[in-house]
Amino acid sequence: MRARFVWKLVLEATPDRLWQYVADTNRINQYAGLPEFTFHYVPAPDGGSRQIGETRYMGWRLQWEEHPFEWIEGQYFQVIRSYRNGPIREFHTSVRLTPQGGGTLLEQTLDAEPRWIFAMPALWWEVGVTSKRRFMAAYHKIDQFLRHESGSPLEPLTRQAAPAGRIDIIRRRLEKAPGVSHLSRLIQDIETLEDEALDRMRPFVFADRWQADRRETLKLFLHAAQSGLLDLSWDVICPGCRGASERHATLRHLRTQAHCPACNIQYDADFADRVELTFRPNTLIRRVDVLRYCSGGPMNSPHTVVQQNLEPGESRILQLRLNPWKYHVRSPKLSSETDLRTDAANECSEAAVTIHRPTIEPKTLEVNPNVALTIHNKDNKPITISLERVAGHENAATAAMVIAMQEFRTLFSEEVLAPETPISVGAVTLLFTDLKASTALYESIGEAPAYSLVQRHFDILRDIVSTSEGAIVKTIGDAVMAAFLDPARAVGAAFEMHEAMQKYNAGRGEPNLVLKIGIHHGPCITVNQNDALDYFGTTVNLAARLQRESQGNDVVLSEEMWEDPGVQQVLQKRGCQPELRDCMVRGLTGTRKLYILNSGTR
Repeated sequence: MRARFVWKLVLEATPDRLWQYVADTNRINQYAGLPEFTFHYVPAPDGGSRQIGETRYMGWRLQWEEHPFEWIEGQYFQVIRSYRNGPIREFHTSVRLTPQGGGTLLEQTLDAEPRWIFAMPALWWEVGVTSKRRFMAAYHKIDQFLRHESGSPLEPLTRQAAPAGRIDIIRRRLEKAPGVSHLSRLIQDIETLEDEALDRMRPFVFADRWQADRRETLKLFLHAAQSGLLDLSWDVICPGCRGASERHATLRHLRTQAHCPACNIQYDADFADRVELTFRPNTLIRRVDVLRYCSGGPMNSPHTVVQQNLEPGESRILQLRLNPWKYHVRSPKLSSETDLRTDAANECSEAAVTIHRPTIEPKTLEVNPNVALTIHNKDNKPITISLERVAGHENAATAAMVIAMQEFRTLFSEEVLAPETPISVGAVTLLFTDLKASTALYESIGEAPAYSLVQRHFDILRDIVSTSEGAIVKTIGDAVMAAFLDPARAVGAAFEMHEAMQKYNAGRGEPNLVLKIGIHHGPCITVNQNDALDYFGTTVNLAARLQRESQGNDVVLSEEMWEDPGVQQVLQKRGCQPELRDCMVRGLTGTRKLYILNSGTR
């Protein structure tokens, strides 16, 4: 015997506008009065994992297996829970959004199988009366919010005032920090936003909401963490579910590999793609407690457009309305994926993918955004398959980006990796400088005056590197090693260095300080060297060798630097004509093409 409930509601907002709120099952379940729960993952032998939930409800300590949600973005979602104990054996719920006029018909269906017949009256009352009233109120509230008749989609925002005395101290500490004009807005958000929005604060997301400069906002967050307003967190992002499978308060706890219990995979914790710096309020300012009311709903994986559960041998046709973009069709149980690209100019409106474990075919598909996608599971096991947007790191302050910032290295110099824990940082631009004839300088004016000049030149270079979005990694004698993510910024900084030295020399007199500069771009690893974050690898060695090929008042670029489009734009604006030189670089095999650029200074 089963109990079935169907609720229908006409809303004014369109399905596309309703989706992100209605499909936020964690918030909806909380608003509807369902209990919070805990969950853990059980690894599946063929890949992925099973999710086991546990909660207390109506006097029962319930435990269940939560099957993977199914959904098509903007259309519907559904899930099945199989209970191991308690009055319900199985519970199925679905929500479907259908365009109707200029609005939406929302239809929610709940299907429950009681474990005992005498549980039926309580089930009818709890689901058919109490839950219906709460869920309908939640949907009405969302619709009112989208009609601008309510200030928030569900619960009204209540201000949790931060301790005034501590805030006053922090304001004084940050009065000269970059981005300080947005400090009041940051404090306001800490006091008013819900816990979920404060658990993983991404500076670029806040910057966009404030219409502020992204890099200045990131600097403000770093200063706020150093002053005690925020705490920082190094989040290791799973390449599958894109969740923060590990979170560390310090880089010392980071390891070269990470594990995602949800996807049941091991992956490299590289700084360019997998490690992101996020923030949350310091506990003395506001305590953030994220409660779980659902963990597998569509908005827990907003990058996933479609998720489907297919039985062995099953084929399913999905009518999709996608945006022009790049997508992956994948599953944690498969060793390959299909790259799908949509283009409005493409006339192909039908396509298919076929699963033959452990692979999926074809490798690529190009289709119209309005496409009928057929999925064939040619296997003897069930599988969960996902269609996911290919996402970049546009909203992420990656670890590779942060450790190449002077602000971070100055404020958090103690933040280093554990010894013997090298981690990839992807491609980095490294700039080396050295003073020409520095030995003669010390001999001609004496060690103390020469030392003073060298330190002043370090200060000048440090300011230029910082304003050019780079960081001084270290100084070696009279030399400087600096890191940049953007090759064009590094080249611009090199010319500014020569110009600054010319100006400094003109105001000081003989002897002149002359810079030798070499720049290279390539993959690196980062290591803990002398209790500081340093770079290591062939890219470092080549960049250092290029500087030695400099004759002074010039910039030596590698072929990789020369071919960068951004670098070409910088050089064209300056009207630079390079001297091309093929030469053997000491310490490296083979010849290298070097591009020698005269700085125009003397």
